[in-house]
Amino acid sequence: MLVTLFNAQQLFAYNEPIDESDRGVIKGYLLDAETNNPVSNGSILIEGTDRGTVSHANGDFIFRNVPAGTHTLRAQHIGYEPGFATVEVVAEDTVEIAIRLYSRTFRPGEIQVTADYIRDDQTTSIERVMTGRTLRQQLGRTIAETLSDEPGLAQRSMGPAPARPVLRGLGGDRLLILEDGGRTGDLSATAADHALAIEPMTAEHIELIRGPSALTYGSNTMGGVINVIRGQIPRDMPDHIHMSGSAQAESVNSGYAGGLRAYGPLFNNFAFRVDGSLRQSRDIGTPTGRLDNTSITTYNGSMGLSYIRSWGMLGISGNLMDTKYGVPGGIGIADAHPNGVDIEMFRRYTELKGRFDMPGSFLQRLDLDATYSFYNHEELEKPSFETDRRIVGSEFGVLTTNAKVHLHHNDWLFVDKGLFGVWGEHRDYASGAFSETPETIENAIAAYTFQETDLGNWNLQGALRFDVRQVTPSEERNSFLIGHIRERTFSGFSGSARAAYLLRSNMKIGSTITRTFRAPGIEELFSEGPHLANFSYEKGNPDLSAERGWGSEIFFRADRSLFNLHIALFRNQMDNYIFPRDSNQRATRRDDLNTFIFVEQQVLMTGIEMNLKYRLSSHWTTGGSASYVRADFISDNRSFPVARFDHSDEGVPMIPPLTGRVYLEWANSNLTLGAASRMAASQNRIDIFEEPTDGYVLLDLYGQYHFSSGRYLHTFSLNFDNVANTEYRNHLSRIKSIMPEPGMNLKLLYRFYF
Repeated sequence: MLVTLFNAQQLFAYNEPIDESDRGVIKGYLLDAETNNPVSNGSILIEGTDRGTVSHANGDFIFRNVPAGTHTLRAQHIGYEPGFATVEVVAEDTVEIAIRLYSRTFRPGEIQVTADYIRDDQTTSIERVMTGRTLRQQLGRTIAETLSDEPGLAQRSMGPAPARPVLRGLGGDRLLILEDGGRTGDLSATAADHALAIEPMTAEHIELIRGPSALTYGSNTMGGVINVIRGQIPRDMPDHIHMSGSAQAESVNSGYAGGLRAYGPLFNNFAFRVDGSLRQSRDIGTPTGRLDNTSITTYNGSMGLSYIRSWGMLGISGNLMDTKYGVPGGIGIADAHPNGVDIEMFRRYTELKGRFDMPGSFLQRLDLDATYSFYNHEELEKPSFETDRRIVGSEFGVLTTNAKVHLHHNDWLFVDKGLFGVWGEHRDYASGAFSETPETIENAIAAYTFQETDLGNWNLQGALRFDVRQVTPSEERNSFLIGHIRERTFSGFSGSARAAYLLRSNMKIGSTITRTFRAPGIEELFSEGPHLANFSYEKGNPDLSAERGWGSEIFFRADRSLFNLHIALFRNQMDNYIFPRDSNQRATRRDDLNTFIFVEQQVLMTGIEMNLKYRLSSHWTTGGSASYVRADFISDNRSFPVARFDHSDEGVPMIPPLTGRVYLEWANSNLTLGAASRMAASQNRIDIFEEPTDGYVLLDLYGQYHFSSGRYLHTFSLNFDNVANTEYRNHLSRIKSIMPEPGMNLKLLYRFYF
């Protein structure tokens, strides 16, 4: 919940020298609105920028080199409703403000409250943010598990480690997952056994971005964008060293994890940031017993350095991630590998960032970003006996270079603000062992713009993008299995428009329409051979077309003092929807594996999302969420080399069922206790070779407690998941017939801030 109350006024004149004549300084104090005591370790962000800081022991904070003009600050702290302050920065001057935060148990009637989303009266492109208390409470082994309770989100799974988010039934490349706004360089979007190369332990917050602004990240954003913010490169100069640390343990897999993060000033306008984490878990416990080969070991670390001056900043960071995990096996689903498959994966990642503030009434800022990723992934058959040697069945390596330039501007013609951008990517892909997918070079380039304006109670946003992608295999040849392997070039426009009308304070209605473009991936075009950990023999299709889709949404959002309600109705139609379809036939060259063929089909997805929070009293809150998506094939020109569907009730494979969550929560300023129930209906609208799943109802209990000790803030989060040890299956699991979901689990997270 966000409460907006502030006292934003100049307290007294305070001048200090700054480097540029068009810059000013914001000095502020974060205060408890009831006691007027300082609030330390609160986070303050200048909205619409990437600049943020933390309040000190006496509640003060500072932003230097702020462009002259009007800015909005957003402040939040554990146990308080986030607050906002609008301040007018004067060139060559310092303005002081006080932001007063109200505790979660004190809600005077004149305060306006919104849900766990960005404020409605702020024109922003971020639809949802998971941070602070919510992020700690839901922190899981993966990003997908962390987000699994959010409305509309599910998780594709082939074991606990390779889980990946699915939004409104859309996953893979249709849902971009970014790290600090950049591509991850992994292969998690291409197959269910490939893990996402982002460790959630050191994430600062997670953003969900949809609509026009999503097109500034990619053309294939029908599902949206999930941006995991780690802040590996400092953007502002801290005045002292800040630290945080985490320790987590859970019973379902005898698992533990820990992480440390520190950032601060170094010398002569340099700032640093370092972090590291370790995650170790054994096999998952289920209501039917231990599930073999589901352990995880992950090491992750990064270092960042920035040079920060009045004109902006230049920064560099390096990140390494090493992980080993298992994919369980079993008779029937994995005849070729009954003991499962071990996967060893690593990624080395380097990023360069630059921000250059530009004086003038039109140009605002120039952002430069470049990343380089070296990713490697080996799939090893698990031996039957300890003396057996592990065999590398599949190996993948990808070298990825990305670069983008964003030019932000102020008022221009009839728009209030926006940006122009150019993005490019080079990928060098190779596979080995038993995989015959050819070595391939991918080159892509895109140009785009995003614009936003306010007209009275209307907020209007629009974006337009043009992409070109060239896919060049190492050699052109005719394959007996899949056809003519050759260079392919794809190009297309994508665009989006959104209109939102403010009915009254913190209540609005709006609509979005989106046109997307997605070029088929290397695996979809050229896969040829067994994919060990995916338990499949994959056949690509070099003749696939580009995937194009139309998406539309109508939404209503009311954020009042007693309740928050968000409802969205959506319709997504995709021409040439590409997916791997189980042919239910054994491969000629591997009679222990089913053949999966990449096909394209016209698909229609419609659905609804709802999220409600209602305040019963100053301490008690209840609420819930629900989401449903229905996916249908809507044309008869199916390119399936197998029998057509015989029943109209058969649908697109791997679509989540109707899901929901309800909860009851008690909270005061330091302690939160709650109970929640997760529910899912049965899923019987399936592909003819897909397994149905039964519905389920689960009970979870949770609690959080925090206290301050000097300059330290301590937080404790306790979760008791699946209290009744109920057996249930995730419909989006490729191996649900042999893998029940985790049973009863007691999970504790401790985190401190300094």
